[in-house]
Amino acid sequence: MVLGLAKNRWHVPVQILATALFVVGYFLAHAHAGRNYEPHIAHRWFASIVIWTVIGQLVVGGYLKLHMERGIHGKIRPFFVRFHKALGILIPILGYTQIMLGVIASVGFCYGESTGQCLAHFIMGSSFVAYGIVYLLSLRVGGPWLLRQGRSQEFYDSWVIMLWGIVNTFTEHRWGQPWNHGDYQHTSMGIIWWIAGLVGIVLSRNGKRSVVPAILIMLTAVAFQGHAQHVANSGQIHSYFGYMLMAGGLSRIIEICFIWKEGDFSISPWQYIPPLTLILSGLLFMGSTEEQLAYLNVSGVDVSSYSNILLSFGFAIFLFALLLILLWERLTHYTPDGRTHAAPTGTYSELPTHQQSQNDTLHDAGSDFLEDDDDDSDAMELKTTRVGNGHL
Repeated sequence: MVLGLAKNRWHVPVQILATALFVVGYFLAHAHAGRNYEPHIAHRWFASIVIWTVIGQLVVGGYLKLHMERGIHGKIRPFFVRFHKALGILIPILGYTQIMLGVIASVGFCYGESTGQCLAHFIMGSSFVAYGIVYLLSLRVGGPWLLRQGRSQEFYDSWVIMLWGIVNTFTEHRWGQPWNHGDYQHTSMGIIWWIAGLVGIVLSRNGKRSVVPAILIMLTAVAFQGHAQHVANSGQIHSYFGYMLMAGGLSRIIEICFIWKEGDFSISPWQYIPPLTLILSGLLFMGSTEEQLAYLNVSGVDVSSYSNILLSFGFAIFLFALLLILLWERLTHYTPDGRTHAAPTGTYSELPTHQQSQNDTLHDAGSDFLEDDDDDSDAMELKTTRVGNGHL
């Protein structure tokens, strides 16, 4: 995906290699009569979604590589370019989901009455991880794009918070069943999320930054620390999760109010704290289901050691996401200040010499990461001429 976004020549060879490994994995794990899960197991039926998505990505990529641009192909090609890009971004998400479902199926958790609380932990935990990755992406390459859009990240955050709160308000209680403490806590949390989300939307209009999403994260952390638990060691890890999430919200407030400067795309070390703590808190929350913690009791593993393992996974995910972003920056010669690297000494690029506006200056490789473009044939090639003996 990163090589494709960077229009790198290794994109196709790596894609072919990945497809070959995918075919091997299909026969090793799916197309045999060995260990079969029940038909209703999510890991089993979700595999079909992954398979057909990868096949679709391969077919569309092959079609685009033929470069047929005449007649009807010229009209439908832009659609397939965007479709190919969307599938490429979707595949890692589907792969992550399938891996998580595979781990759950392999240990035999989340059946029967445990399904609901498993869904809550893995969906919410994964959301915090995704939030942290998006925040890291925005920090490294999203600044110029946000400025050109006239929006702040908190504007989009507040919309997601509001919509997520509406969903939680009406889905956390099974209608027709008696209410319990968990239902009250989850439903009330949904209500505060969508109301606070509305406040954040209003305050973050016209590109203004807002601390409302960060405050809501801290309130969520406080609520989870007092969450009703049914397993003895569950309170300890939920408290650990709450402190981590609270650190993420507090560090973000400090970043917005004291670190961030409008129009300055340089990155302070402090600004890595919010995405890192969000990812770490997401892993802690995913690892705190009742069945997992009950298994710790049986195995004699203390919560502190278990939390260290979860945090190790969190650091690994942060590192993986950061390395992919750094790879893209290197391949596109992008720098976090929103501009491309200067040409090497002794060369110059033949570009228009007229003065550009700020918006034109910000239209660079960083914008291409977030916006759809056509294909390689539409990219402007910069002519480079070597300087020698005082003549161009």
